[in-house]
Amino acid sequence: MKTVFEINDKYLEKLINYYHSCEVEPNTPHIKHLFKTDDFTITVYNSNKVLFQGDSSVEEFQKWVKVTGIKPSIPKPINRTAYMNEYYKKTVIGSDEVGTGDFFGPVVVTAALVGPKNYPFLKEYNIQDSKNINDEIILKIAPHLIKEIPHHTIVLNNEKFNDLTKQGYNMNKIKAYLHNHAIKKVMNKYKEYDTIIIDQFCSEKNYFAYLEDQEIIKSVELIEKGESVHQSVAVAAIIARYTFLIEMDKLSNSIDITLPKGASGSVDAIGKLIHLKYGDDIFNQIAKVNFKNMQKIRD
Repeated sequence: MKTVFEINDKYLEKLINYYHSCEVEPNTPHIKHLFKTDDFTITVYNSNKVLFQGDSSVEEFQKWVKVTGIKPSIPKPINRTAYMNEYYKKTVIGSDEVGTGDFFGPVVVTAALVGPKNYPFLKEYNIQDSKNINDEIILKIAPHLIKEIPHHTIVLNNEKFNDLTKQGYNMNKIKAYLHNHAIKKVMNKYKEYDTIIIDQFCSEKNYFAYLEDQEIIKSVELIEKGESVHQSVAVAAIIARYTFLIEMDKLSNSIDITLPKGASGSVDAIGKLIHLKYGDDIFNQIAKVNFKNMQKIRD
């Protein structure tokens, strides 16, 4: 279950004090505080929006409903089971991204077009949520998907990413731009589709606000866990992950050091080794320098 509300500074301080014993280091720059237990995860974003997730998230959420006096808002789940849902008979452009939580490597977005005619082919590869497929399998099946499924992939390299963040772009705005562009590329080439699904990373209101200076594709649905809703999003995620892995190998080979994924302490350790060997400037080419990892590496 997932619940969200916006909190002011007064109650935010109380929330931080209440959960301080289970606070962990956030792995992305748009997260201000992160609290984790076996039963729930609480994410506080820079916007002061608070996301409650996990088995006991509703109970934790209700505590703060009482404290703050806000009206609870729990999203209603869409009726769907293992792709047999309201989208099953539709031809869908699905879009997903990879690399946004990784200090090293690019951000990759793929939009893929999948309809009922593709299901027999996809059945051979047991397409599912890419988070449930290890990288070894992705490296094997993605080339077949790339060959068979209409799609478009955008790779935003680290230099361009760092340039955009210096201009004031946050991660969600960057993702919105990439999704919008990838979807347009697929739409322009393949005219027949029923709907567009993006794996949700922000509210629809914010998504369109990020794109206000662009030619916006407005007929999109941002759906939580989109990879589990339609195979177009699952295929897009697998192709994006495959592309990310290939790009990571290229970067690793360029500096003769294997770059780790994610943004954990092991990433900091390798980062310090790279800093000793190559200095500070190399990170603009291989990493997202606005992540907190960069300051730890410099320190």
